[in-house]
This record gives sequence, C-alpha cells and structure tokens, in this order.
Amino acid sequence: MSDSKIGELLILNKLVSKEQFDQALEMQQLTPEQPIGQILCQLGFINGKDLESVLDHNNKRRKLGEILISQHLIDEERLNNALKISKEEKIPLGRALIRLHMVEEEQLARAIALQHDLKFVSLAGVRFDPQLSSFVNATFAQRLRIVPIRCRDRCLTIAMASPIQHDELTQLERWCQMQITPVIAKESDILIAQQKIFKIAGVAEHAKLHYELSEDQVRDSAKSKYVNDFISADVDYLTKRIITTGIKDGSSDIHFESTESGMVIRYRLDGILQSIDLGADDALISANARQIVSKIKILCDMDIAERRRPQDSSFKMKVSKEGKVRSVDFRVSTVPTQFGENVVIRILDKRSGTITLEGLGYSPEDVTTLYSALDKPTGIFLVTGPTGSGKSSTLYAVLSHINAPGVKTLTIEDPIEYSIEGITQTEVNEIIGNSFARLLRAFLRQDPDNIMVGEIRDLETAIISMRAALTGHTVLSTLHTNDATSAVTRLIDMGVEPSLLSTTLRCVLAQRLVRRICPACKTLYSPPAILLDEFGIPSGSGMEFFQGKGCPACHFTGFSGRLPIVELWIPTREELLMFNRRPDNLSLRNVVFSDSGRMTMIDDGFRRVQAGETTLEELLRTVPYEQIEAGRNKIANMFSVAGSTAESLENKQKPDQIKHRKK
Repeated sequence: MSDSKIGELLILNKLVSKEQFDQALEMQQLTPEQPIGQILCQLGFINGKDLESVLDHNNKRRKLGEILISQHLIDEERLNNALKISKEEKIPLGRALIRLHMVEEEQLARAIALQHDLKFVSLAGVRFDPQLSSFVNATFAQRLRIVPIRCRDRCLTIAMASPIQHDELTQLERWCQMQITPVIAKESDILIAQQKIFKIAGVAEHAKLHYELSEDQVRDSAKSKYVNDFISADVDYLTKRIITTGIKDGSSDIHFESTESGMVIRYRLDGILQSIDLGADDALISANARQIVSKIKILCDMDIAERRRPQDSSFKMKVSKEGKVRSVDFRVSTVPTQFGENVVIRILDKRSGTITLEGLGYSPEDVTTLYSALDKPTGIFLVTGPTGSGKSSTLYAVLSHINAPGVKTLTIEDPIEYSIEGITQTEVNEIIGNSFARLLRAFLRQDPDNIMVGEIRDLETAIISMRAALTGHTVLSTLHTNDATSAVTRLIDMGVEPSLLSTTLRCVLAQRLVRRICPACKTLYSPPAILLDEFGIPSGSGMEFFQGKGCPACHFTGFSGRLPIVELWIPTREELLMFNRRPDNLSLRNVVFSDSGRMTMIDDGFRRVQAGETTLEELLRTVPYEQIEAGRNKIANMFSVAGSTAESLENKQKPDQIKHRKK
C-alpha cells in the first residue's frame, strides 16, 4: 500500500483536495515515520472516521505482520509461527508475538499505531486528572482495554491497546457527548493508568487493593521439558489474576468449572457461589482452560498427565500488599467431568490480628453470657454447626479472649487459619500419623491451661477431650450438628458415657451465618405473602422489611458480609442430670428452650430481620426448617399480643376523649 494510492482514493472520494494532500506530503518529509493519514488528520483536512472508512472499505490497510517485517523486527518464519499459535489458541497475533518474545510491547504498540494511522503515546510518568473517570465506565474501559487520558475543548483523548470497533466508538461518543480522539499505547501502561484513574476517583472499591503473588517455594523447572512450552506467560498471568481476585474479594473458595462452551470461574463469597466479571480475561480463561488447570497442578506437584482420576493437594503463595508480605495456603481438589477437569481451590488466608466476638457480630448480651461461662476454670466449650457456619472464627475469638501472659494455650487445627501471638498452634498431618487424638495425648504432657481441638471427629478424640476437661483444663472444640442440644445426643451416640459428659460440658453454642444487607444499597421492600405465612407473620403486621437492591460495592448481590445467628446453651444442674437418661433431641429441646427464656436460632435470626440486618429469605436458607416450624406459632403469638396491647390502649383512651368532648 503506497501513499500515492491513499491519496488517489481520498481525492477520488472528494475527502481531500490535491493541494491538501501535497501539503501533507511535504510535512511528512520532516517526520518520515509518521503515516500520511495521521498528518492529514492533524492538519484538519480529514477526520479519523472518514479515513478509517476509506482504508477498510478499499482493503488498503497494511497487515500487522507486514509492518513488523518491513521494520526488520521479525522475519517470515517467525511470523508464520506466531500466526500458527494465534490460530490454535484463538488469541490476537500481537499477543502471540509478545508471548513468544519476538517483539517488545512498545514495538508492537507502535506497529499497531502505524497500521491504523493513529498516534502512539507513552503513558509512563503521566499524571492523570481523577475527573477523567466520570467520562468512561470502569468495567467498559477494562473490557475494551482503553483509558481516558486527556479532555480539552470538548474533545476526549482515549488511549487504546488496539483500535476498538466503530460501533463501540460511536457508543462511547454518545455516552461522553463529546468527540473522541483515539491514540495507541502499551497495554501494560493502560492497565496502570486505569488503576490510577479509577482508584483515585473511588469508582471501584476493589481497585484500591493491589496484590502481588509469588510462589512460596522454589520449583525445579527442569522436571518436565514440556512445562516451559506448555505453560505460557499468558497462562501464568491468568492463573494469578483468578487467585488474586479471590483473595481481594475475600472468597473462601474458587471454582473452575469445565462446560461445553469453555471454562467458568465462580467464587464463593459470603457462602454463595457468584460469578465476578474479569473483563477481557474471561474469554482468555475459557480459551486456555486446559493450560490453566495444568498450571495449578504444577503448583501443587500433581500429575499433570492424569486427567481421569481425582487428585488432592495444596500449595502456598506469598501475597504482597503495600509492602506487607504474608503467606496464604491453598487446598486444591480436581475431579474429571464430561467436558474436562473441574478444580476447586480453598483459600486459607492466615491473617494475623485479634479476632473478637464483637467484631464477628455477636450481640452484647451473648458476648456477656459467653465471657461469663469462660470465667470458669475447667470444662469443655463446644461450637456446633455445618461446614462454613463460622465455627473456627468463633473459637479464635474465644481463644483471643482467654489468651493471657500467665496461661499456656495449645491448639490442634486442620488447617491453621489464623495466627495468634502467644498461642502454640499445631496442624494435623494424617500422613505422618499426627491425628487429633495423638496430638491431644501429647499436649496433655505439655502442662497446658487451655486446649483447642479443631474438631471432634471420633470417639477417641471425644473421650480424651472430656478427660482433659475433667482434669482441670479448659477445652474448646467443634461438632457438626444442627443445633445446640444435638451435641449431647451426637456425643452419646459416638459412645461417650453420659456421666462423663454431664461432668465436663460447660457451654454449647450452635450457629449459622446469614448474609448482611449491603448498607450501600439498603432499601425497604414488601416480602411476598407466602414468605410471611412461612414465618407466621400477619400481612398487616406493620413490620418494616429491608433488602439490598444490588450495587458495585456488593457485586450486585444486595449483601455484604455475614452475621452469626446463634442459640447459646449453658446447661443447668437439672439439665445435666437428664443426660443419664439418654434423652432424644426433641425431648431435650423441649426442656432447654420451652420455658427457659433462652433464644433459639430462629429467635435470634428474626431479631436480625427486625433490626434490618438481614432478610427472611436468608433465614429460610440457613436456619434448620424444623426450627422455623417450631418458631412459627411463637412469632404469630408475638404479633397477636402486640395487636391486643395496641387495641386495649386505644380503647382506654376513648373514654378520656369522650369526656374531653363533653367539656
């Protein structure tokens, strides 16, 4: 494509005159590397849209490979290799060239600018106005790899990694209500500029966090001669991007799900699996699904060639944020599926610091009662609930409370989730025989005051824990049961003697976690009648209900964070004596919660709803349904009593009103 042909086309289409084109040619002699079309635009003889239209319509735009060859940056053989990679992996040619280290990023950006008759700009060291974020949506900018860099005289300059489609440019102009001047910049510079602009303006909260990941151990890269070829820089970047997003957003798990159309990434946030927009990387993740799974297997020292059997392993990474480095553990599980392997990564972020019951969201009344129970020097303290109900966090908060310079506290955990200064923490390792029971026996010879056992899984661990509590130690542990009283029946079913249990049991705390309504988008709403009936709430109760509409702060879920709903049981002497009769759970609950004034989980949950902290839907999702059924009449009676009281007050006021009228 020669400049004279461009000129002929532009003159033929009456977009420029011959005199204007000759003037542009004279100016090009001063800057030979600058495209003639760009000079025509700078002189104001033609606008960029018309130039683009002529070049594309007449197929006169030079190919990227031809430009790089003409600049002696690559040869035909290298171009063909890059084109092959681009076709096989469905990625742009430029990305393939960068991956193969054939060209530098700036060389590629300058070639793209030359190809599209656009100006190349360097964004290094440029200071950006925070107001620029108001012109372009952050998600839109991340998806298209663009960033606004200057606004003058109703003209907005947009830096792009590669030119965007005409309809997208038109849409952008309509949003901004001003003319767009596109320029080309390095993609890495654009990503940094996006972070600066949108971080300063506070558009996205997660942009305020910047993490760097690095492996926590040195690996032998010579293990397989195929590793370096198979795991590209792109795959390494995508894997770290997925993991970093999970850490930033506080996810407990990352799910890699293979489907017929590619790979889907979902994060478990606040106990619910959610999809998070990863921008333009979503398509790349799907295209590189198999390589990403292999990268994770390499991190875990799994067999990357084994795709037919499940595998389990773990790895560690160092997370750097604002100069502070901490280690994060990851537990990995793979299973074969119809469309490929699925991977689940459990994030075990060992954050240091003090956890308190108040900080976890416990009510002041529950905190006071718990601390009072912990003041007793011996006995066993149990926290019960299903997986993911916050049992471990509660135990850590209790440990932080009882931890003191004059006492010795030991823990047996699987795994260690939080590091607490002043406490000796040990992790279970079944491979070498360090089980809960074996470590617990060893701990009793270490003269501890307090022992925390991560979970009572078997009779041996249960009996040793009870005997430790009987001999003057405070023992903290967890059980998987539906409610507080089920802990007794579960332990007796395991084989624990009722007499031993009644002598040592001090306190049982059953809990669930409900999602907290997002404060940024909290609004009034009316639940459907069928939901009100489920809880025994009359339709004309006058009670206010809240929900979250959904906003960027909560990933449009309407919820942000979680709160515990609990039932706290400190057995009385009479209740402890009942254990010898081996009562069933229903009989025990009738005695413990019927007339004692103690709150059940449904009572505590409904209190949260009344306070506008969570929703009825959340209670229906988390609270055992038998408790909802049991609490239905209690809630209905509460509204009935409230209505009767209001009516009696109204009737009492009527005689006074009549007397007032007579006067």
